[in-house]
Amino acid sequence: MHAASLRATHTATSTSTSSSSNVQKGSRRRRAVARAKPKSPSDETFGPFAPPLDPLDPHPPLFCFYDARRVLEARESSVSEGASDTTLEVSFDFYATTTRVSTTDERGIASTWNGRAFVMPWDVVATIANDERGVYEPEPSEAWDGGRWRKVVTFSDDTERAVSLMPSGPKTWPTALIAGFSMHRFGVGVDPKEDTEKKLGAVAPIRKGARVLDVCTGLAYTASMAAARGAHVTTIELDTTMTKMCRMNPHSKLLFSGSIQQLYGNGADVVKTFKDGEFDRIITDPPTFALAGELYSAEFYADLKRILKPKGKVYHYIGDPKSASGGSVAAGVVRRLKAVGFGGVEIDYDAHGIIAAHDHIKLMKTSPSSTKTSKTTTSKTDPKKNSQRAGGSKRAAQHRTRRRDAPRGGRRFNLTDDDDDDGEYA
Repeated sequence: MHAASLRATHTATSTSTSSSSNVQKGSRRRRAVARAKPKSPSDETFGPFAPPLDPLDPHPPLFCFYDARRVLEARESSVSEGASDTTLEVSFDFYATTTRVSTTDERGIASTWNGRAFVMPWDVVATIANDERGVYEPEPSEAWDGGRWRKVVTFSDDTERAVSLMPSGPKTWPTALIAGFSMHRFGVGVDPKEDTEKKLGAVAPIRKGARVLDVCTGLAYTASMAAARGAHVTTIELDTTMTKMCRMNPHSKLLFSGSIQQLYGNGADVVKTFKDGEFDRIITDPPTFALAGELYSAEFYADLKRILKPKGKVYHYIGDPKSASGGSVAAGVVRRLKAVGFGGVEIDYDAHGIIAAHDHIKLMKTSPSSTKTSKTTTSKTDPKKNSQRAGGSKRAAQHRTRRRDAPRGGRRFNLTDDDDDDGEYA
């Protein structure tokens, strides 16, 4: 589609997206991975939906295995001790708020949410307690008092993949699963909120009034966090099903406040519609190369360079650059970013991404939450023993840890244009 035609659709009022899929052809290895490549949307269906979808009203209670196990353990203790009534604090919105519930009610967990009563029978609680990957809501959504609960999962007609919410840890923000792939890091010393903070920290500062482009909205954590800092955010999402997941997720509610401009379409097509030098910061968080190869292409990177302001920065999520697959992808991404003219290209090992700018860039020594993350990831190591091994010096122990975790001179490992890249990872 001609760029001028696409640009005109920024004023469209369509609320739907039509994206058909086909299977990409590629190398023998890539053919083994089933994936869909959306066609470019038409003028009539491409563009922002205006006004944004409203939040769910009322929003259903959501429950997952962390609290389910706690409630069952408390119930077992209260029964064995003969307690007449025991209550426990749980959450039905991923700890945006908390509620006290009884563990001795014979019916199950009985509570009131958004002015409506519901019951979760004990056999349902047990089912949820055994499912570490699921988030559950009452069924049907119109009536919460039937005692039936279902997993929050749906099939995307846009990408032909299953999409679901997934708990990431006790009292943390959830992530989403797309065809079994998690959209955020978690369980390795960082949770989805901290993962997002690291991505934004990689292109800090994001000042009030800055123009920020978020490619691949997902659960809207990046867009929401940037908007909360006062930025003018435009976010692009291919899959309308992800917007439905955002409506289910209490921590995505800022997406529906009207302060974030939402666009639907393939990011590789949408970026062609923006004017030169439009954005101060660009954050692209694509699926894997196997699922969205066009978002790793030189053509896409050339468009990012064109729409980036002279002193702007780009963050590109790639996965762990120290892993075999992430390192291979990183090499190709760095090579193509340099090939299209980015003068500064650096790998940020802490943020699992690549930073690019028109000119030379200097990475921060640490990104937000890195200190907390470092403590978490090394929690299995006795800090006293670390200190003793370093001759009693905590600074020496920390220095050795950074040296171990940062190959080839630390996070500022530069790759040349000659580095090889097979462009394959699932």
